[in-house]
Amino acid sequence: MTRIIIGIFLAVLFGLTYINVEYVSYQGINGGVGMVFMTTLFNGIVSFNGVLPIASGERAAYYRERASQTYNSLWYFVGSTIAEIPYVFFGCLLFTVIFYPMVGFTGFATGVLYWINVSLLVLLQTYMGQLFIYALPSVEVAAIIGVLINSIFFLFMGFNPPANAIPAGYQWLYTITPQKYSLSILMALVFSDCPNEPTWDSDLQQYVNVGPELGCQPVTDLPVTMDHTTVKGYVESVFKMKHDEIWSNFGYVFLFLGILRLMALLSLRYINHQKR
Repeated sequence: MTRIIIGIFLAVLFGLTYINVEYVSYQGINGGVGMVFMTTLFNGIVSFNGVLPIASGERAAYYRERASQTYNSLWYFVGSTIAEIPYVFFGCLLFTVIFYPMVGFTGFATGVLYWINVSLLVLLQTYMGQLFIYALPSVEVAAIIGVLINSIFFLFMGFNPPANAIPAGYQWLYTITPQKYSLSILMALVFSDCPNEPTWDSDLQQYVNVGPELGCQPVTDLPVTMDHTTVKGYVESVFKMKHDEIWSNFGYVFLFLGILRLMALLSLRYINHQKR
């Protein structure tokens, strides 16, 4: 319940902060990308920290049940996997229903995909918290390691520094960051949707055939060092969050979810913190 309440609070807070914001200016689009990043970060961290004491308490019960040979670790793992799904999706639904229209995003189908992807990211953070509890000896150690790992991952999600500014030597960290695929989907859904991109008329010095979608709008008030571009072009070139890669990124999200659950199962099965 605490996670749901915090999620609603975040939705209202960011919704009121970004109400009636124009995303077509250089400052506005950067602020919008930052808004999506921050809400993603906060929801993920709240979920991660919230699951640690719960999973730790369940681990003690698991050891007692395993000592009496009541059930196999596989079924405990299945139960802990399934139990989080409706809770996470319901909490993220409340968040999205409040946040999505308040900040000016439109489109029912896009909103549904936004909700699903936020839910998958929160679920990923939840499963990561469970993994650390199963693999590490205490809540305190899991929290410290979690802060370290999440700090690295959040740094390489592609927002700050933007993806096009990450040095080549660190590209492998950018590639293996699970959260960056979810963030890329969210950004692409709301800022990179432009089925028919406008064309630049060099004689008129403006875009023509501009569609109604946010991604099709020309970015205004650009710095002198940047050429003309659209919202879609800016997000895809600077942050590398492309609309054409939405479904492949969904596949990577499910892949990382599977990897985390497999590692959690192995930790639960073969690591016993009762042994000294």
